[in-house]
Amino acid sequence: MALRFDSKYIISLLIATALTGCTNSFGMDVRDQFGGILDTSSAAANAVADRPEPDARGVLTFPSYQVALARAGDRIEDVAARIGVDADRLGQFNGIPRKAILRHGEVIALPSNMTAVAADGAPLTPTIVDIRDLSDAPSAEPQAAEPKRHKVVEGETIYTISRLYSVSAEDLAKWNSLNLTTELRPGQYLLIPIIPIPPVEVSAPGTGSIAPAPPSSTRPQPRSAQPQTAAIPAPAAAPTPVADTGPITQASQSDARFMRPVSGTIIRSYKKGVNEGIDIGAPGGTAVSAADVGTVAAITKDTKGVAIVVIKHADGLLTVYTNIDSLSVKKGDAVTRGQEIAKIREGAPSFLHFEVRKGLESVDPDDYI
Repeated sequence: MALRFDSKYIISLLIATALTGCTNSFGMDVRDQFGGILDTSSAAANAVADRPEPDARGVLTFPSYQVALARAGDRIEDVAARIGVDADRLGQFNGIPRKAILRHGEVIALPSNMTAVAADGAPLTPTIVDIRDLSDAPSAEPQAAEPKRHKVVEGETIYTISRLYSVSAEDLAKWNSLNLTTELRPGQYLLIPIIPIPPVEVSAPGTGSIAPAPPSSTRPQPRSAQPQTAAIPAPAAAPTPVADTGPITQASQSDARFMRPVSGTIIRSYKKGVNEGIDIGAPGGTAVSAADVGTVAAITKDTKGVAIVVIKHADGLLTVYTNIDSLSVKKGDAVTRGQEIAKIREGAPSFLHFEVRKGLESVDPDDYI
């Protein structure tokens, strides 16, 4: 009888197999330990409202502001003519040159003293976003909400902005018709997805205070990272959310516990239970290197036929590599630090999904590379 397992279960079995040489008492069920790209059945962590639909001209009217959505091939003057406002003021407010070609769905914000009206001159009715269905406590009364509007500053990315507002990067990109790898323009406006207001988390008596997210996770990142010397991270240090800091040089990773398996930009950061590793964007065909000396503990494929490699290292650490092909190692092979083990699969976007695990538990790869 043929059995089919999702990638989460397959990886669980691989990790269990890799650990059998390290312990004599392994018997727990680990099928629900893995998430992220290796979990093909995971759902969204938080309910998010759908972005409202604009009118026929692309105008979205909210109680306190308006935005217009560009069409493919539009320039700022095309948007302005369509909604009946001044092109120069609209372009200056959004930091858009008159001749710049806009993306389809790009959000163009209207200044507070500029208003788009209906074709007959009548005011447009504000859009009400009802979030009753998103709340854990349903109400018969409408619960209206208005999305926040964020103005991009130099160095911000989809990831730093999503963490700033506690929304997922995927939802932020979807609401603004962006890709996760889109470079944002200073002065550009983004709509922030609407989510229910979470309850205030209070520490239980006798426990330590709940630590806030590190400020660096929401701060703008430099456009081009300078070579820097990375100190060996303390094993007990609290995980720091990964930010998009640009290409990493060999000099910046030489002293780390693990080397970065591929050079590139982090397009999706670690979040336990959601993404159990990091996704490093790089062209398809880019060589993937072993993060350190070790032994190939397992090789398999997920239900979509995508290769997965698990390497066992000293100190009970494992590294997991997927979204790869053209493997150059086999199970049982000893590998050296920096040795090519595979290549990144072609894709849109193309990237390596990389995990570090201490036993069965995923840890933030940024603490090790």
